[in-house]
Amino acid sequence: MNKLIHAACFILIAIILVSGATYVKQFIVQASETEGQDRKQVKETKKEDVKNRLTLAEEFTVLKEHDTEKEQLNKKFTGIIPTHVTIPSIEVDASIEQVGLLETGEMAAPSTEDGVAWFEPGAKPGAKGNAILAGHVDSKTGPAIFYHLKDLETGDEITVTDKQGTKLTFVVKKKKSYPRDKAPLNEIFGYSKGRQLNLITCTGTFDRSKGTHQERLVVYTELKSDEAMQLEREAQLPDAPANVKISGNLLTWYAVREGNIIGYRIYKKEPGGTFTHIGSISEYERKSYVDKNASKALYYVTAVNEYGQESTPSSIAK
Repeated sequence: MNKLIHAACFILIAIILVSGATYVKQFIVQASETEGQDRKQVKETKKEDVKNRLTLAEEFTVLKEHDTEKEQLNKKFTGIIPTHVTIPSIEVDASIEQVGLLETGEMAAPSTEDGVAWFEPGAKPGAKGNAILAGHVDSKTGPAIFYHLKDLETGDEITVTDKQGTKLTFVVKKKKSYPRDKAPLNEIFGYSKGRQLNLITCTGTFDRSKGTHQERLVVYTELKSDEAMQLEREAQLPDAPANVKISGNLLTWYAVREGNIIGYRIYKKEPGGTFTHIGSISEYERKSYVDKNASKALYYVTAVNEYGQESTPSSIAK
């Protein structure tokens, strides 16, 4: 069965959202002119800093490139980009590719009979909503990756993983077959308060006149309860940078090695003033910052993670 025939097997729906970001490397803010005393004045940091007018992608140029750790399950979690799926009960172990819509408005099919497709314009697995995985049921040469999807039972588990190794486990709740042109699209693809993952393939008799199977099988699953409970936790702040020192006009510090750090913010206080955000350094750059007339100022550095959370201030460098 050729790819055009397989493509007809999949249900369609989606709006593709495109977002963009302008990357900026360093941001300079005018510091105050008068002198202060000690660490207590960290609390006086001005709120109208450059960081408040920038997105994380604009402030930290490496946001889309940095090598993240496994995502932590907490209230800041927004789902994963799946790269692998396993279903032990039917011996599925497959890579996942991202697909969108064909020109016909249909969801694109997986490029191979042994691969699984994630509908990228839809929800990410683990986020609230209905994430979609689709796979072929058969081919000219025999069974394909989702041939045994019909054999799944309530309680069976599906595990999806991203490239960082973050794993999510979904539990089968029900399965149902629909006539190919009468599937409830909103139920399958639409918004859900739960964290759903729906698996789709063809089923029923193959209709040679239409070039497709007569029915669509949907297996409805939801995120395992203990993992869903973890998503109600508050995310922990990253650790503050250590060993912050000033030597001449060069400020240096040690990198924070955990917490999905995407960058660092530098704060400065001139005599009599308050601490002001003067610059941002992405996590892949050298942990240093050059500032003129540094001998008369105080500095501290904070770490920022991919959730946008900022650590407490480091020790003050003089």
